[in-house]
Amino acid sequence: MKTILFCNNRFPSVPVWLFAVVAVFFVLGSGGAERDERRSDVLTFQGDRQVAPSSLPGNSFHVLLNRRSASGNALQSNVQPAKYAVILRSVDPVERALFQDAENGRWEQFDLFRAAMVAEGIRDIEFIRTHEARLDALVAQVTALHGNTSAQNLTRALFEAMHKELLTQPYDLHCTELSKVMLTGHFNCVSATILFNCLAEKAGINVTALEMPGHALSRVYFAGGVFTNIETTCPTWFNLQSEHERHQATLARIAPSPGTPTPPTGQNAVSATAEPPADLMTDLMANHREITPVQLVATVYYNIGVDLLAKAKYPEAAAANVRALYLDQGNEQAWNNLLVSLNNWAIDAAGRDKQTRLYDLAAFLLDQGVALDPGYEKFRANYTFVFHDWIRELALLGRFEDARKVFALANAPNRIPNNEHLIRLMNEINQSEQRLLR
Repeated sequence: MKTILFCNNRFPSVPVWLFAVVAVFFVLGSGGAERDERRSDVLTFQGDRQVAPSSLPGNSFHVLLNRRSASGNALQSNVQPAKYAVILRSVDPVERALFQDAENGRWEQFDLFRAAMVAEGIRDIEFIRTHEARLDALVAQVTALHGNTSAQNLTRALFEAMHKELLTQPYDLHCTELSKVMLTGHFNCVSATILFNCLAEKAGINVTALEMPGHALSRVYFAGGVFTNIETTCPTWFNLQSEHERHQATLARIAPSPGTPTPPTGQNAVSATAEPPADLMTDLMANHREITPVQLVATVYYNIGVDLLAKAKYPEAAAANVRALYLDQGNEQAWNNLLVSLNNWAIDAAGRDKQTRLYDLAAFLLDQGVALDPGYEKFRANYTFVFHDWIRELALLGRFEDARKVFALANAPNRIPNNEHLIRLMNEINQSEQRLLR
């Protein structure tokens, strides 16, 4: 496996002034929400519409997502249109530099530590440098004692030093951000894996990351292609003697199978008293994949998106998952939660508990979801909910002609033509109108 170096000592293309202007940039460049239903404060859905990235406002960034077919597979490049365009609207200059550096699939101007810090929102360059200096000092201390030993011994020494000096507090499923790790000592699987990989690369160890449903961990390669997987959240990992013990340690940090919404990577630890199915670890490892340092940073955005989704901040959650997918189009959990964010946003817009229901926005959001992935069944089901309530509300206001126009919209080929629930509702409305006209 090719070794990817991602720990530099400088920010060549990210000068300090970029960090200094961020606060001003947000005030001057972000603007307010527009009435166009395709826009929000944080993202714009472009779909098939072509937009030249150079024509976008300074705080915007153009992202092309790979659409899925009804079977869930990515559309082939010869099928048009295979791409779906989203414009992120709150991208400051530092994050823009991060995205541009990631275009070739590896960090060059950033390193993993700094990229993860920027992804979580840190813009204080001195804060980043201060805490990266702690990593450098720890690596220097460990290599001075173990640098002349085997790569296996150095790996273990570095791992144990990380838990002794940096990961000093218990596991916390919400602690994705490296800034929290460095300030508090708490960690989860994403932050622990990022931190260990940063240290390992600085020490010259050939390390990569593994991603599986609900979890992340590290993999170290030794001479001859020999490798070992490391559960970075387990301080006693190298003292565990059997494969069963190691599997149990990993399973204790695995989230349930991705659902709706998907929990953060490493969330919902398995109860220590519950015995997981014997084949669960086998299934998880069968679905694991090695990921690059750029893809590892995508998991930071994904976890941020999960937290936003749990807070019902649907546009922001969608934007976080678009960011994750920009860095890693193969992140199935980010894809799933992007769809969940659109679906829940639509339901919220048409919510029955609101005085003002934005049915047009809800229908638009479902349209975007279907365009992205027509195999996601909840979009079709929620078309019925949105159009039923929309038509009914117009009828109750006596706007029968408008109700028929919305019924026609629902019957568009790409929506829910011949829907029995809407047909029955429309028949009842027509009968009510006739009674009123007598």
